[in-house]
Amino acid sequence: MKIEKVLLYAMALFIFSSCEDILESPDISNETVVIFAPLEGTVVTGNTVNFNWDTLDEARSYRFQLAQPNFGNAQQFLADSIITIDSLGNVGTQITQTLFNGAYEWRVQALNGGFETAFFTNAFQVNGDENADLDPPNTPALVAPANGTTQDDTLVNFSWTREDVPGSAERDSIYFFSDENLETLVGSDIGANKTYAASFSSGTFFWLVRAFDAAGNESENSSTFSFTIN
Repeated sequence: MKIEKVLLYAMALFIFSSCEDILESPDISNETVVIFAPLEGTVVTGNTVNFNWDTLDEARSYRFQLAQPNFGNAQQFLADSIITIDSLGNVGTQITQTLFNGAYEWRVQALNGGFETAFFTNAFQVNGDENADLDPPNTPALVAPANGTTQDDTLVNFSWTREDVPGSAERDSIYFFSDENLETLVGSDIGANKTYAASFSSGTFFWLVRAFDAAGNESENSSTFSFTIN
């Protein structure tokens, strides 16, 4: 009898767990994502465009896509992003893009563990500042110290290369971390003429450079190099 009770209890747990898994992924394939902005036919009079849509119950992520001029005849596919649930259990329903003047089409769909909605698409026009500087600086390329360098001198001289983009004034920021995952920032500063010098205590450090311009554009991070001070 005891064994039978244990088996019945185990079966009940399995059935409950299976039902719970099913309930966690309701079918949302026939649901509609309500778009707030930009709506179909909107003319955006600035180069910064805020994309917003309504929360869909039971959605655990959203897929956002952006094309120019449209998805059927895309000259550029500018974005394909998945916005996922955060540590607080919330899913973002907005994203911001800086765009040149012209015609665009965007779409969004909701997803959960087992289902997804159709894409919901809107076309819009950007008619902002024709002279707006939207070109990001080129990504810096690290030169020295070479990756994996070990030295006794605590003074380290850094250098990198980057071809300037015509337009807004550009600057380079250098970042130092004490871990390879780049989670512990130990210092940062602005370089001058693509060089920088600083003294370090003993240990291994990781560094990278990112470029910014006066118009608010920024480059991608450079590759990451390490160096060790004995």
